Amino acid sequence: MLEFTLHPLLVICICTYQRPERLRSSLLSLAKLQLPLDLNVAALVVDNDSGTQAGRKVVEELSETFPFPLDCAVEEQRGIPCARNRCIDELGSMRADYLVFIDDDEWVEPDWLIQLYAYSQKLGGNSVVCGSVVRRWPDSVPAYYSQIFYRQKRKTGEALNYCATSNVLIPMSNIHSLGLRFNEQDPLGAGTDVIFFTEFKAKGGEIIYCLEARVYEAVPESRANMRWLSRRKFSAGITLAKHKLAKGRGHISIFVSAIGQLLISSIGCILGLIVGGKRLGSGPWLRACRSAGMACGVFGVRSEFYRVVDH
Repeated sequence: MLEFTLHPLLVICICTYQRPERLRSSLLSLAKLQLPLDLNVAALVVDNDSGTQAGRKVVEELSETFPFPLDCAVEEQRGIPCARNRCIDELGSMRADYLVFIDDDEWVEPDWLIQLYAYSQKLGGNSVVCGSVVRRWPDSVPAYYSQIFYRQKRKTGEALNYCATSNVLIPMSNIHSLGLRFNEQDPLGAGTDVIFFTEFKAKGGEIIYCLEARVYEAVPESRANMRWLSRRKFSAGITLAKHKLAKGRGHISIFVSAIGQLLISSIGCILGLIVGGKRLGSGPWLRACRSAGMACGVFGVRSEFYRVVDH
């Protein structure tokens, strides 16, 4: 049982599956963190591969010399939402005050946690704080790909309707009081983190952006292409449709809405291709893929987008 002082406890959580070298790089960047003086900090890796447990082995190798407590839990139920829920459960047992998610293919700046936590406290300690993610693209990728992913230039203090788990601080009190869990209905589908935070916002939660709390990600070539992006958007659409069904919205209503969005996006794609080629046509195309996924999700189509993981 880990022992901490009376200061609040913040646990950095990383979910991983068969990517030991990326996980190692991420943890080594955490080892260089500057830590807030008024905060207990620990790190937890949830290895979602109960077979090889490659992530657990990396943690065992690094934990003895790590500058703050580093532990690992193995989640046997395969799927990102299952691993994220295991993080919630583990932190509940630890009586942690804050949960911070980053991905296993990201690395952080030394002042990242200080920036993230300080801004959280400036807001009163009860808001979800979403940090920024700086993506490094392969040299072979067209410059407009980064615009497809993140067209909006956000500023610190901007209120968000949702966010992802790639760089986010969550007060555990919010999770407990609102009864929040990641949806495990399609455990290998995309978009379950967006749905989690959308539900949090709908229940009265506040999500605020902090530009200064930066993490970095090197995007592999296997993801930096329109085929991968299209499949991911389609999968996210399936997940979103099932979330809407679970919340009581009717099949016909979702389907009609999805088809309408699909038609609008398709027209936008065609016009974009005519006016500006792929640079302007790609964004509407991806929105069309998401709408098509929603239309299919109404009829029970399942997504296994994350069955195969990029290394």
